[in-house]
Amino acid sequence: MGEAMDALASGPRTHEQLLNLASEEFDLRWDTPAPVRDRTTWLAVTGMVELFDRHVHLTDAGRGVLADMALGRPESESTGTVVQLAPAARAVASLIEQLDEAGLRERADGANLYVPGTSANGGTLDALQVLTEAAIPSISDADFVRFVQDTFPKARTTATARTAKDTLKALGLIQRTSSETWTATPAARAWVESSEPLDLARTVHTAIAFFGELLGELDRAVPLTTGVLAERSTHYLPNRGKPLSRSAVNTRLNLLEACRLVTRLSQTTYRTTALGRALKESLPCVPPYDAVSRAPADGDVEHHHGGSPSGNTQQSNSLGADIAAELESAARDSANPERLEKAAVVALGYLGMPGKHVGGNGAVDGHVRFGVGADSQILAVEAKTSATGRVADQSLFGLAEHRAEIGAHVHLLIGPGFERRMLKEADDDPAIAVIYTDLLAEVVRRQEQTPLTLIQLAPLVDPALRAAQRGETMHGYWAAQELRGQLEYALVDVLNVEAEDPFEEGGWLDLTSVRRELRTRGYRVGEGTVVEALEFLASDRIGVLQRAGQRYRCTASVHTAGQRIRALGHQWVAAAELHQRMNSGGEQR
Repeated sequence: MGEAMDALASGPRTHEQLLNLASEEFDLRWDTPAPVRDRTTWLAVTGMVELFDRHVHLTDAGRGVLADMALGRPESESTGTVVQLAPAARAVASLIEQLDEAGLRERADGANLYVPGTSANGGTLDALQVLTEAAIPSISDADFVRFVQDTFPKARTTATARTAKDTLKALGLIQRTSSETWTATPAARAWVESSEPLDLARTVHTAIAFFGELLGELDRAVPLTTGVLAERSTHYLPNRGKPLSRSAVNTRLNLLEACRLVTRLSQTTYRTTALGRALKESLPCVPPYDAVSRAPADGDVEHHHGGSPSGNTQQSNSLGADIAAELESAARDSANPERLEKAAVVALGYLGMPGKHVGGNGAVDGHVRFGVGADSQILAVEAKTSATGRVADQSLFGLAEHRAEIGAHVHLLIGPGFERRMLKEADDDPAIAVIYTDLLAEVVRRQEQTPLTLIQLAPLVDPALRAAQRGETMHGYWAAQELRGQLEYALVDVLNVEAEDPFEEGGWLDLTSVRRELRTRGYRVGEGTVVEALEFLASDRIGVLQRAGQRYRCTASVHTAGQRIRALGHQWVAAAELHQRMNSGGEQR
């Protein structure tokens, strides 16, 4: 707001010019002038600007107000900049040295944080320093509560004052000396003496989870909103059972901003500064715990898949990972070519193309079926191994005969790589689709997290595509699937924000407003795609959105939406197991 007025001080500007300024100098990813117009309209109502001749003009009143404003600007990013961190005070350094993996996991959740007077009393750091100094040398419980109430007008109630005191304890700034008295911790005393914000940040990082880790989460090309960050907290607090509240995340962000470790881009987005990036690299941090990929589908029950295609029993996180690893290993096992033949058939079967290994001299290596019913077709499989990673020139003579024997019109030539002449001959053959084993392994691995339909998998076996084109096409489908997941998440988050707005009754948004909110977050997708995603989320099977005509509202949190979508997968697994038990004597499909 003030920064827009500052830009107008040098002369009138159009809304488009202000939009460009917001993007280029403040990293605000708005793709329409609507957010700019919202600000200039408010400024015009208050007399700070005038709107005429298609330009925004700063008034004399606006210049007077601007003179007393403190302006902000995102830190200039430079990958070559070397940031020198102030060394940690001895007491703080001792805490960092003791912070091993167990210590990281044992940090407090910091779920109920409240720092009083962040605006009226000089900011977050000043408020924390005043409260910490009150505990030097010590202070009683009752006196501490009274001190908070007397110092901070917005913390007059006993409950609020106690929350502020509990926050200092959670942040590692005070500790008990008896059942009724408190004193500042050695690290807190060191920070008060040095007034070094980094010592405060280091101390807090050792005390509560998802603090220094936030610096990593915010170090992305596309900034995450506070709502997304709240949901991401579950990856760092796997035993908590639910995400942190936005308030708990905002308190962390306010503190990081006060320490100059992040910069605010908008009301709900931040970005890590160069100083924050340097501090993150110096701290021991917990890696994100990916509950989806690490947790078994049915709790802690061990699943057996009948061993790997090679016959060796392996333990890993998923069947897909086992199949992909075996495929890559078998591709270079030239002494045992049958191993790759079997692995290729298993991999294609995992992708929804059931088949059979044949093998033997003068016979097809295997065959799979693509599609179902009358539209299905048989695909022949030819697997080639190479210890060096590239199959030397081998004749493709006889493949047509093998196809004819099994009624196939397409041959899948699978191997780790092929010499130029052989690759050209295969690519030029309209009946041969060349598939590199590393691509097939990647498709198998991704099928668990970014599943593709059989129609989307068609390019994998399409002989009209050359080997080099196949990977590009598959990556395009993966990107589209990932965007769809991000879009669904963003839709629930947008409608959650609307539902929590006290000035908006009912939390309803029409389609136009939903798309406008999506554009402010960087999503440029067609109306049909948005409607399709909204209808999916409003379906009875998901049920996290409610629809009334062209309006939608949220009926569940983002966390609950994720639970319901994941539950569908678990239901399918359970249904498949039940079906197999009931039809154990029949053909497995």
